[in-house]
Amino acid sequence: MNLNDYKPFVSLAKLPLPLSSRLLPAACCPDKDLVVTISPQNGKDHITLWKMQGSKKWEVDVRSDSVRNETIVDLAWCPNGQAIALVHHPPRITIHSVHDGREEHSPPFVHELSESARLTGVWWFKDDMQAETDSIPDIFQRHSDISGSAHSIIKHLPLLDPVTDNSRVLTATQLFSFQSASSSSMSKQSDLPEAIAAWPTLPPDFLAASIQPADVAGEQDASHLKDLNKSDDSKMNSILVVSDDTGHIHCFLDGSYPLGAILIGANSTTVSLRKDPQNPILSAHQQSHMGGTTLCPTRVELPLLNMRIPRELARTSTTARELLWYAMRVLDEMYVAWFGSGTQIGAREPGIRWLKSLDDLQAQMGASVTDNTLSLLDLTLLLLVGRSSEAVSDYIGSGEQMSERGLQKWESTVAEALVKLRDFSELRVAPACQRLHLVLEEILGWSQLPQMYGACELKKDDITQAMKMTSRAIFSASWLSAAARRELSRFKEFMRWLRFEIGNASPVADSQSSNQPRHDILEVNDYLTTGLVKSEIDAWFCGGVPDFLPQDLGIPHDNQNLAAAIERARSALRDPSQTAWAHPVGHKNIGQLDRNLHALIKDLSSQCQEIFSHAASGTARAARCKPPDMSHPAGSSDPETHVSYRIREWNAGYNQGSKLRAQYLAACKPLVGEGADLCVLRLVYEPMIANVNAKIAVGAAMLQCSGDGVGNNVRYNVLDFDFFDNDNLVVVFRVDGAAGACPTVTALVPRDKANRDLGITQGPTTVATVGFSDLDYQDLRLSTSVNELSREQLIEHAVKVWKVGQVLYTKSEDNLSDC
Repeated sequence: MNLNDYKPFVSLAKLPLPLSSRLLPAACCPDKDLVVTISPQNGKDHITLWKMQGSKKWEVDVRSDSVRNETIVDLAWCPNGQAIALVHHPPRITIHSVHDGREEHSPPFVHELSESARLTGVWWFKDDMQAETDSIPDIFQRHSDISGSAHSIIKHLPLLDPVTDNSRVLTATQLFSFQSASSSSMSKQSDLPEAIAAWPTLPPDFLAASIQPADVAGEQDASHLKDLNKSDDSKMNSILVVSDDTGHIHCFLDGSYPLGAILIGANSTTVSLRKDPQNPILSAHQQSHMGGTTLCPTRVELPLLNMRIPRELARTSTTARELLWYAMRVLDEMYVAWFGSGTQIGAREPGIRWLKSLDDLQAQMGASVTDNTLSLLDLTLLLLVGRSSEAVSDYIGSGEQMSERGLQKWESTVAEALVKLRDFSELRVAPACQRLHLVLEEILGWSQLPQMYGACELKKDDITQAMKMTSRAIFSASWLSAAARRELSRFKEFMRWLRFEIGNASPVADSQSSNQPRHDILEVNDYLTTGLVKSEIDAWFCGGVPDFLPQDLGIPHDNQNLAAAIERARSALRDPSQTAWAHPVGHKNIGQLDRNLHALIKDLSSQCQEIFSHAASGTARAARCKPPDMSHPAGSSDPETHVSYRIREWNAGYNQGSKLRAQYLAACKPLVGEGADLCVLRLVYEPMIANVNAKIAVGAAMLQCSGDGVGNNVRYNVLDFDFFDNDNLVVVFRVDGAAGACPTVTALVPRDKANRDLGITQGPTTVATVGFSDLDYQDLRLSTSVNELSREQLIEHAVKVWKVGQVLYTKSEDNLSDC
């Protein structure tokens, strides 16, 4: 192609970028005028979203605080254009909102990666399969819920009260209200518990878990908040695929739920991947570490994606995670209310501090006992007989320690904490565990249907164990509610008694007024012995994990049916001795049982996370891989062949009215001085039949970049090239030497001007577009089967036959623009 006669095109905008900025192949949004650039700043990779007109939308730092020297490897756009998927090294995936760049979530890997593994590419495929329409309308608006399933039951239950999500990313606008919305995001994310962070989940759906969504403070996009819990049809059933250098591909449903890792080929990496638009079938081209890239793709079938199983399992896993994460956050809030934190006083502290002050006064008056035994004995003596020691009299009569303001603060702190423990355990923790029990019951049924859910490998024993732990959590939460109710009653009686004694000890008390006792002595004594120093409520946050059995709580060992229970009652009525008055009834001492609800929920979350993580890989376990049938592997030739050319690929899809699929390859020598000849190959694949490789028809075209210089034929060095769309190939080149400067190219980029000032003989840098779809492709004759060749071998063969004149140069209409 002669570059003297060209049609110039105008650039849309010029973006001011740092010198070390990078532009990935998928940087441009497919359906929006947006582009993403990557630039390292202070040792961290920043991503910047630009409009094509040149204005900057946002810039964020995407580096993890726990990882040093992290770099961005590749990116992909969500099918709806509302999110960007980034893959990092060390291996990590992050999904960022296109509106403000915040990190929405980071999908976990259910297949553990080695420390030396490296992610190499990412693709995000839209689901183009047409959904089956039912002739019967959905009158009851069940949507995807099956009648009788756990979700169909849960959605009719009252919504649980919202709870603050401390794991949400906070932007600079939310952290510092005085900053503008255009400020660079200084995101900060709280660490999630390990089990919750590694849990396979879809984007949160609080309503499906029967949880009232909490309003997000400082949410900039009101429409985003409004649609937070609504499904996105364009993103529904989309597949995010990430490849690594160990030969695996990792699939994620809806870009978040992991489907497991599929081994495509050992000691290789996936360089090209496409999906059948109508079927869950992937075609992967592998590049061997010791050889070239396969010309015939590896066919990867995902039969489970044709069924409801992955979607139902993903929804169930998401609901279970939301319920357990909800219970964990509620328990954390209850723990802080009871024991306090670095910024908040707990309900246990005022009583302990009050008794410690009395102990100090006892020591000042010569008490030989250093602990609180003497103080409790004196308080009990005052309660029972009304006689107090000198230390207790001085302490109760002192206005500093027993002021009404101090008592009100003490009373409000403890009362509010006990009310919170009572209500949260009864109205939040227990209902959340009950809903979780419904979910576990459903997957327990799935575990007994191996003909449908065999690939998920749901283990009945593990699920049964999780259900038992959930039952213990329900009972422990109800037990805590009752204990908090008793503790609150005793504490109120204790405060009445304190005010009564303060009134008796007051020197200004009116002798005519009667200071009548209104407290219950037994309740006050119980609080002195089991509430003031060490409360029984501590056992729900300290101690061992509960492992009690129903029999330990007094539940009969045998499970009798209704008929047996009626017969037992009738036999008791027939025998008068069994219905005698004051029949002895045994009472079990359950006070020694472990009931650490806080630890139980953590262990339950770990147990459930292992169950759902193993089941999530069912799609990968059921996958069927068919590698290309090659008598001579692609890497059997010279190991350096695959690095001798720069190769770009374009999948044109299927031709209308036929099942033929076209693929284009463009290749060029990578070194400057090797010339500017571009080799373009057109590969037409016929459909694969049974286990026979698809037939491939190969067409070749050679493009030579040249022009008429000053007295000689000008040559160009191709710096880079890539496919733009179904018609155009973009080429970036530079004139080879000042003697061959093209007279028609007059504009110079700043670097070209600097080189000219320094006396460096180097021509200008230029961008050209070549119409590759209308090139005159010539059939390429091969001495061996094309299926046995690699891409590099095929390109090398095309160059060889061109050198002997079997393939001629072709021409195409070109457009040029100076950089």
